[in-house]
Amino acid sequence: MSRWIRRLAWLELFWILLLGLPITFPGRFLPIQTHPALLGALFLFWPLRWLATGRLHRRTPMDWSLALLLLWLPVNLWASVDLSASWVAAGYLLFGLTLCVALVNWPPAQERPQLVAWALLAVAGSLALLAPSITAWKKEFRLFRLPQVYDFFQSISLNLGETIHANLLAGLLVMALPLFLALALSWKGDRRSWLRWIFALFVLLLLAILVLTQSRGGYLAGTLALALVLALRWPRLFYATSLALLGGLAVVLWLGPSQVLEMVGGDSTFGGANFRLEMWTNALYALSDFIFTGIGIGTFRQVMPLLYPFVSITPDSPSFTHAHNLYLQIGLDLGLPGLIAWLALILVLFALLIPRVRRRDSSLEWALAVGALGGLVAMLVHGLLDAVTWGTKLAFYPWMLYALIVLLGQEGEPGAGEME
Repeated sequence: MSRWIRRLAWLELFWILLLGLPITFPGRFLPIQTHPALLGALFLFWPLRWLATGRLHRRTPMDWSLALLLLWLPVNLWASVDLSASWVAAGYLLFGLTLCVALVNWPPAQERPQLVAWALLAVAGSLALLAPSITAWKKEFRLFRLPQVYDFFQSISLNLGETIHANLLAGLLVMALPLFLALALSWKGDRRSWLRWIFALFVLLLLAILVLTQSRGGYLAGTLALALVLALRWPRLFYATSLALLGGLAVVLWLGPSQVLEMVGGDSTFGGANFRLEMWTNALYALSDFIFTGIGIGTFRQVMPLLYPFVSITPDSPSFTHAHNLYLQIGLDLGLPGLIAWLALILVLFALLIPRVRRRDSSLEWALAVGALGGLVAMLVHGLLDAVTWGTKLAFYPWMLYALIVLLGQEGEPGAGEME
């Protein structure tokens, strides 16, 4: 029986990854009508595990949050006015959630949590390497006058039928950058010192791509997350970081909050600060009107222009896909109960990470915990100005980060290794 259970746990991750392809690219590999069946198949191993072990999966501190998200999702689907769009959005959520659970239950990841970190780095590093040819770069070069660079990228673009918006790419890169930096700063010794230089090179690569995305939310999140990693690596830098934050606050007060929001909000694909304020205001109205059910997961484009018309932008704009605020968007999709469940999950993750980070040592897992903390902070800060880590094809990435944090936070797990 124990051998059968181990085989079951081994296979679940690969089953989830296999299903993730048609779920992430709806309608490309399988008809969209098969989406409900695909989402149901994501949970195939849960009842099998329950029959074998008496529980749906390995117990973790995030179980109650996941349970509430799953139990409330049928309500969000019931409230939808466009079930096709809602099934697609639900697919992004459930793929990420089940992938997180599969990683937490995968025996090799339980023994060596760094395997999840390597997967996170591999995804981000691959996207950074492919970014010049698969990214939808912004047409206006408002921050850096580098038309030759973007023209070159345009000439080598791959015709894959899919592109990644620059803001979406930035949202993923800022979560991976702290992990790369923490490993580059923490790896010691001679035998594996070459890994340190590889991580450092990827830090430079991701920073260069992040700059080229011209995502100001990415700049803000990346700066704060990297500063956090540096301060944790060298605690005396906390003083310099505090002074820098106070200086930034002084600049905001001197320029005026509205002017700073205009500087941050202006975008070639975005209507500026006025549109952000209108978007957030209308999103708050919608959330208050649909406080429990949400407007229907994945139906932002269908519902918002109909019930809450916009003045500063037209509904057919490519920016009119979400609330441009992670917290508001989750509330609109899942209602207040779903938002509370997600926020509770985030609090659990911080509760798992902070004690691990405070136990300073030279272990690989301490470096991973620092990088994971930086990635989580980057996601939350970036979410103040955008919502690209929710309801998109790359929405599984934060769930991989959650899995890493849970694995690192579990006490008594093997796999803690000293850095060579």
